[in-house]
Amino acid sequence: MMMDYQSYEKKIVPYIDGTLSTDDRNEFEAFVATHPDFQEKLKVKQDEIFALRSLIPNVTLSATSRATLEGEMKTSVYNLIKERPKNVVEYMKNFYQEMTNR
Repeated sequence: MMMDYQSYEKKIVPYIDGTLSTDDRNEFEAFVATHPDFQEKLKVKQDEIFALRSLIPNVTLSATSRATLEGEMKTSVYNLIKERPKNVVEYMKNFYQEMTNR
């Protein structure tokens, strides 16, 4: 069953994170392959997420702490992207700079 365009938009971040099922990933990739405008949208989101991840300090955590932190951060990033879909990377860079300059 093919999803509508908006449904594919909602699957961008789970696709990037690798959390889609095999069937959903295959369907998503087939859709992206046939929609050049969506390919650009996917690239922009990949760049944003890469930039956000680059702001996260590299620390050593237990497996449990790391899993908990990653889950909380994913939720926070998803919520931020929903609330501030434009300039989210710039917003996070400014926020990070403010937090580290305290």
